[in-house]
Amino acid sequence: MYKPESYEFFCPIKFSSGSRALENIPFELEALSARKPLIITDKNVTRRGLVRKMITAFKDSGVTIGIFDGIPDVPDMQLVTELSNIYRNGEHDAIIALGCGSIVDVAKVVNIAVSYNVKILRDLAGDNLMAHPLGPFVLVPTLTGTGYETSKFTFIEDLTFSSYFLMPDLVVIDSRTVRSESLQTTVATAMVALAHAAEAYTGPGKNPITDAYAYAAIQYVKDNLITVLTKPRNKEGRLALVNAAGMAGCAFSNMKPGLIHILGEAISAMFHIASGICMGILLPYGLEYTIQKNGYHTYDLLLPLSGFDEYAGTAENLKAEKAVNIMYEMQQDLYKVTGKKIPRTLEEANVPKYMVNDIAEKVFKDGAREFGIDDYRMVLEHAWEGKPMAHS
Repeated sequence: MYKPESYEFFCPIKFSSGSRALENIPFELEALSARKPLIITDKNVTRRGLVRKMITAFKDSGVTIGIFDGIPDVPDMQLVTELSNIYRNGEHDAIIALGCGSIVDVAKVVNIAVSYNVKILRDLAGDNLMAHPLGPFVLVPTLTGTGYETSKFTFIEDLTFSSYFLMPDLVVIDSRTVRSESLQTTVATAMVALAHAAEAYTGPGKNPITDAYAYAAIQYVKDNLITVLTKPRNKEGRLALVNAAGMAGCAFSNMKPGLIHILGEAISAMFHIASGICMGILLPYGLEYTIQKNGYHTYDLLLPLSGFDEYAGTAENLKAEKAVNIMYEMQQDLYKVTGKKIPRTLEEANVPKYMVNDIAEKVFKDGAREFGIDDYRMVLEHAWEGKPMAHS
């Protein structure tokens, strides 16, 4: 195990996962001194019956709940103001985000607004500008994650907030709310978790605790994604993938964003492709680049990907290469089991080749200076062609 001379790690989240996890929420709210939560979600979650399951979970608890299910795909600050007024006028004392993506972004920003003052929200955007903890925040995720739900980040309009106070107090993962999703959504959720966990596990800032979160996330994705895609009714597999997303978000919050994350988010924004799909394409190429550039701890990745026996039986100088090859094999497996619906390359994702240089330049100009333009361009070119760097 890697032993850094010094390190820091912070994660305030309590996880509650299982077939009847929802019923724990009233008790956990009591521990947070809250008895009147506001549930924030969207119409799709309501149509799927998940709000009804939440209501049932609160039956006989004596807890009064409020429900708002009007979160759009692209929320704005006007909605935050509206929800802040609902929260205050209803005398609510906690927020429950039921779902992922924009639902959680709004819930986090509303929590800032009601804990501070909605009028100064823009002053709190940026890194670690919140001076004290926010109100109680519970997350009940679905299998539609963006990778930020359990993280210290949230976004709305042109604002980015970053603070450990934004991480949930409690994450409740229940098999009844973790329903089957489309192939693309399931893969995107799992692959952003795998990318974040892999970069945390191999990055220069890794430590024993990020390793623990990332290791479990990597194993859960590797062991369950293909199973869930071929057997969507597999509850244990879906539960494992959402757990992986939650743990990866915690590890990601304690690391600097890596090359795969940076490029994946840029491509997603420019071409409107799910960031998890982009990161899944870039993952083996980014790891190969790391091996060639500085090595870091890429060889360690073989352990969660293949298990102890194969790790121990592989020569030290071959472990990193073998780990990357597993990632390439996983790309091929996803391509096959989804009927070629999940792209393996940027070309298959319809990213024009002439845009490769523009992507690299944009990422660098936007402030991602951890790597050079040539580094970004190299990874992008190989990911577009589908050509492993070892074969160059």
